[in-house]
This record gives sequence, C-alpha cells and structure tokens, in this order.
Amino acid sequence: MSVQLTEQEKEICDLLDKVVEYIQKEDPSKPKLVLRIAGGWVRDKLLGHESHDIDIAIDHMSGYDLAQHVNQYLESHNYPVCSIAKISQNPERSKHLETATTTVLGLAVDFVNLRSETYNSDSRIPQIEFGSPLEDALRRDITINALFYNIHTRKVEDFTQQGVSDLVAGIVRTPLEPFKTFTDDPLRVLRVLRFSSRFAYAIDPQTAVAMQRPEIKHDLDSKISRERIGVEIDKMASGPHPLLAIQRIVGYNLYENVFRAPPAKDWPSNSGAMADQSIAIDLTRNVLDLCESAADSTQSLKSLVSFLPSPFAVTGSHVRRTLILAAYIFPYYTATAYDRKRVVPASYVVVRDGIKLATHDAEDVVALHVSATKVSAAAQKCLDNSIDRRTLGLQIREIGARWAMCVVFSAAVDMLLNKCSLEQATHKYRTYIKRVIDEDLVEAYKYKHIIDGKSAAKLLGLKPGPAIRQVLDRVMEWQLCNPNGTVQECELYIAKTISQDYK
Repeated sequence: MSVQLTEQEKEICDLLDKVVEYIQKEDPSKPKLVLRIAGGWVRDKLLGHESHDIDIAIDHMSGYDLAQHVNQYLESHNYPVCSIAKISQNPERSKHLETATTTVLGLAVDFVNLRSETYNSDSRIPQIEFGSPLEDALRRDITINALFYNIHTRKVEDFTQQGVSDLVAGIVRTPLEPFKTFTDDPLRVLRVLRFSSRFAYAIDPQTAVAMQRPEIKHDLDSKISRERIGVEIDKMASGPHPLLAIQRIVGYNLYENVFRAPPAKDWPSNSGAMADQSIAIDLTRNVLDLCESAADSTQSLKSLVSFLPSPFAVTGSHVRRTLILAAYIFPYYTATAYDRKRVVPASYVVVRDGIKLATHDAEDVVALHVSATKVSAAAQKCLDNSIDRRTLGLQIREIGARWAMCVVFSAAVDMLLNKCSLEQATHKYRTYIKRVIDEDLVEAYKYKHIIDGKSAAKLLGLKPGPAIRQVLDRVMEWQLCNPNGTVQECELYIAKTISQDYK
C-alpha cells in the first residue's frame, strides 16, 4: 500500500519542506522540525480514497507558531496568504491542544503538535504534554487512525506496527491494551463502532470483550457528554453501513448506554414498555431495503416518490439519515415520558436529551413513529378503494411536509410488524402515493382556506375566537370534498349547514 499524492498535495508537501528549511536558517541552533500528516488522511489515501482533511503534526513547535512561519514564507515568496484561526484548548469539547487552522495553496490545513496524554480515574479529560511520534500514535483511538505520512521522506510511518497490517486485514483495534484505552476515554468505544461499521471491518476480539465490560459501560454513562455520543451516532446513521452499526451496538449490549432512556421517575405509570432492542436492527434493514431498492427497479417505492416535486424526494442523504435515526430509536415507540410536566413520546426525549441531537431531529423521529400505523391504515384503504379524498387530504395536512418520508417509514414498519414482503409493501404504498398524486393532494398541507376567519365570522354573526377555528376546519373539509368549489358555494355551505350549529 502506498500514498498517491495529488498535484495540490505535492505542492503543499514541497512548500512545507521549504518552510522547515526556512525556519532552520533563521535559527540553526534549534533542532530541525519534522512535519507529518496524521490520522484519517493517511488511512484514506492508503485505501485509495481522496481526503481533504489534512492535519499536520509537529514534533517541537506549537501549531500556531508553525502556521505563522508558513504565512511568513508564503508572503515572502509572493503567495496568497490567508488568516490563521487559533482554536484554543477546550478539553470539555475534546479540543485538548491549541490548534491553528489556515488555508495553504487552496486547501484547509490544521497544525497541531505531537502529544502524549495522561488520564486520571475521575475524568476523560487528560493532562496533555508535548510527545514523541510513538506517544502520539499510541494515544489515538485505533491503529488505522494512528498512521503518519512523513512530509520530508514521503513515506508512511506506522509507529504502532499494526496500523498498515490492520488496514490490509480489515481489523479495528486499539493501539494499547483495550481496557486501558477505553478506561482513559470511553468515547473510543463509539469510535471503534463507527469506524468498524464505516469500513465494514472486523473488531479485534480483545477490543470487543473490553467494550462490554461493566466498568466501561459505567464510564460511558458517567464520563462522556451526551453531545459527544450524539455526534458519533449521527455519523453512524449518515455513514455507508448504518445497519452494521446498530447490529454491533445491540450485539455488544450497548444500546441502553448509547440511546439512554429518560430516568425511571419520568416514566408515566401508563407508559408502554420498551420493545426488544433487536427491532431496531430489523427496522433499519427494512428502511435500507426500501431506500436502496430503486437501484434495480423503476417500480420501487423510492423511485415513485422520487418523481414527486422537491422537497418530497426521499433520495437525499438527510432523509435517509432521519429514517435511520427513527429506526434506531424505534424500541421506544410505544413508551412515553414526562417532559416539563407534559407527557410526550419517550423517543422525543431520547433524541433530544439521550443523544443530544437537534429539536427538529426529535420532532422528525416522533412524526415518523406516530404516523406509521395511521399511514398504514390509510394505505390499506387505498388498496381497497375505500378512502375518500377528504380523509386522505386531512392525513396529509396532519403529517405535513414530512408525509413522503413518513410513507417510506410506514412501509418499513409494515414489513416489520405485519410481516409484509418488500414487494407487498412496495405495491401497497405505491398505491397510496399514486392516489395522493391523482387526487392532487401532494401539497394539501399548504392549502389555504377559501374563506378566511374574518369572513366566516361575519357570515355566522360570531366574534373571532376558538369557535372560528372549528368553522375553518369544516371549511377545509368542504374544500377537500369539493376541489373545484367556489367562494360563493362555500359561503352557501356555511350559511345553510354550518350555521345550524350556531343558532
């Protein structure tokens, strides 16, 4: 395995080589700097993938100082110079050393010095010191992320003596003894899961055993912020192998440590129970089957939905990620929890607080969970031709802009709970979508009332208030039943029918 540099990367390496010579000439008494590209860039280049994530590791100078020297050299040789962003130490956000970021010859480059880490038993935040290349490699999460590319020799350096062989064999392991590695920083458990699923690599048996030890699970709960866990889960859900990720989370008995439930005191007495965790695996598989079946079939559910106008296509990475997250959290779909004295779906609290994703992510997941059975029932009625335009339109209005995504998720749930085959689910929900299109209900949730509240109140002799909201709901139902109805016809309906309830 070897690194093939692009022309731009060659220019950057040549430039940094010259910068080191420039620094040496300024002060020959100082030891000569050695610069290395570290981590993910080396791994990806060895795998034949392009990478724009260039981190320069420096052996005895701070990242900010080197970045300043780079800019001085660029300026003295009439190259364009970019500003330097100084990222100060912030251990709580996993920024353990001062880092400098700038643009060099059109590519963003981070500069940071090699480091060693010492942990205590009460925190995942280490004491940081300047380190050797070996110390820096050994403190990294996994061996395939611990490789260096020496800018001066143009060779890969594998100080753990396992990184290259693990990359070839497809193995994820920690550079040091795994129990110590995870005790030092339990977040590395999730990074093992993420990278092993991203590349579909095996996990070293010793590493797998250490991940499941009670002490490590306890530390994962107590030492790691939920935001950091959420970042890793988000990357797994967005990655190339989200099914493998959830299989390993469940298989290694880490589900409840990762997708942490609300405290017992926040569960109402009538809350549904948490379902078996394996349901998350099966549902993720179904979601992927539905989302990816279009590659071979123009008749698939996804291909039909993709003909809908934006933003209804379910082909985008954001939609796929949301569907996967909803599948991951599905074991909580019947459970409820208290949230500031309100009873809400437990899945909302798990997403918002358990893995600290955005509120809109929690709302999306809940919408998918809540609508699944409703859309399934409506789709069955479409098959039986026993649903009218009004009922279908009201459902689209209730679900809103997420309705196409909800259709896919409902189909996946149908395959899981009702044992539908992929072909049966595809036929059932294609029928639903076709009916929505034929009835011109694709954007029913945007429909404006043909008569506004002020006009309705005047017709009925009512003052504005909650009653008018109910009147407008009935007006919308009339519109859905009468898609070609006029304002005059609606006014007549209000005067003859609705007015009877307000005499």
